[in-house]
Amino acid sequence: MQPSRFQYKTLIMLGILRQAATQPWMGIYLRFLAIAIAYGASIHIANLLGFGEKPWSEMPMSWRVGDVVYGIVDLISAIGLWQQTAWGILCFFGAIASQFLIYTVFIDAFAFTAEQRQTIYGLLGTEAIFLLVFAVLFLTKK
Repeated sequence: MQPSRFQYKTLIMLGILRQAATQPWMGIYLRFLAIAIAYGASIHIANLLGFGEKPWSEMPMSWRVGDVVYGIVDLISAIGLWQQTAWGILCFFGAIASQFLIYTVFIDAFAFTAEQRQTIYGLLGTEAIFLLVFAVLFLTKK
């Protein structure tokens, strides 16, 4: 049975990401990203354990769902990035894409004060920088 076009393109993309992860500077950067993403996961997990601003059960539902989902996704991404795997890179891209989506389209469900909006915009700015550095290293094959 022949692979579909989607499967073929997916395999090519995974091969390209796998090859990029073996480059020296990209490997160092993936480890740096793993630490940064693990920090984010630890924040979500700390919130789940009640070490956040207020008890987890008193947080808005959107924050609680976000803590559960991104606690898991960030932890998986961090492991994959540390191991310099293609699936770790894809998981990282997926997490960032979904955060850009929810924090721009549905910002009112996550930010109730100007300070919270500022924090979210800072997070999105940091993630944009992470993607930009990744793109530079990927395109220069470093």
